[in-house]
Amino acid sequence: MRVDEVYFGVLGVAVGLMGLLAVVRGLGLALPNPISTLGVLTISGTFLLWRGVILLSASAFYLQGVVEGLDRRNAQGTVFLGSLMLWIVAGTDLLARLLETIPGGSEQWLASSGEILAVLGPPFSPSVVAAPFALSALAYWSQENEQ
Repeated sequence: MRVDEVYFGVLGVAVGLMGLLAVVRGLGLALPNPISTLGVLTISGTFLLWRGVILLSASAFYLQGVVEGLDRRNAQGTVFLGSLMLWIVAGTDLLARLLETIPGGSEQWLASSGEILAVLGPPFSPSVVAAPFALSALAYWSQENEQ
């Protein structure tokens, strides 16, 4: 087993667990002790169900690529697409947090830099936490097709 297969296998399982927890919380199922924030990770917000479904799908892409073997070009593409899904959700989460700092009204259009930094700080959504770990999939995108 290759090192990148182990890496993306572990990442796929971790993203899948975070996605499963987001789906459970998004469905409103009662948990005995609902923990929404754990360290720098928070599982809350709007559209939680759909973000969880996308995380589960990205996890399935990672695990499918690992099962096929990352020495094959189509498996590398599958892993890259899973990472792309993760980056899109992380980008929309960060953009939503940034747009929340706009106070609105006719008197002030921009928030101060301190307010923006406070909003962009932790805790983060699962996609934002996992997105930097998915950057290694860019290596598959930039490789030339070897015969």
